[in-house]
Amino acid sequence: MNLLKHKLRPSKGDSMILPFNGRLPVIGKNVYIAPTACVIGDVIIGDDSSVWPSAVLRGDMNQIVIGNRTNIQDGSVIHVAHDHPTVIGNNVTIGHLAHVHGATIEDEVLIGSNSTILDGVIVEKHCMIAAGALVSPRSRIGNSSLAAGLPAVIKRSLSESEINHIITNADEYIKLKDIYLAEK
Repeated sequence: MNLLKHKLRPSKGDSMILPFNGRLPVIGKNVYIAPTACVIGDVIIGDDSSVWPSAVLRGDMNQIVIGNRTNIQDGSVIHVAHDHPTVIGNNVTIGHLAHVHGATIEDEVLIGSNSTILDGVIVEKHCMIAAGALVSPRSRIGNSSLAAGLPAVIKRSLSESEINHIITNADEYIKLKDIYLAEK
């Protein structure tokens, strides 16, 4: 079969926002959720946040709370553990293909693409987790730190310029999600 002869059409359906065990996600104001994203169960998403294509937020065994102005980028997986909810603060960027599982991410943090943050981890305010990093269970990444490696270790403190970049990145995703919302 020659696929070039077939006209492919994008889905006109809404995002996959699904209940689990009687709990339906709570979505704030001006939130963009891509049609291929999946948000399930006990999930709260704050105002002006965005969930990009193929991201999965699965609040089944515990709760997921996403703050305001936070972006969960393409292919990311946000899940929970029985003994650890996932809490992600305000102005946070979760990079492409990142995995956050039962962790707490405070405000104004950048989680690099393809990184993994495991159960009981706390990433404090103004941190960057490098692309591809693995933050081991129950680790704590202190304020204004850069963590990198397998397993991740704190490499150094972030500069004021790097902290400002985290906030600028969140602002850029606010503008981008507004464009997507306007085209819906």
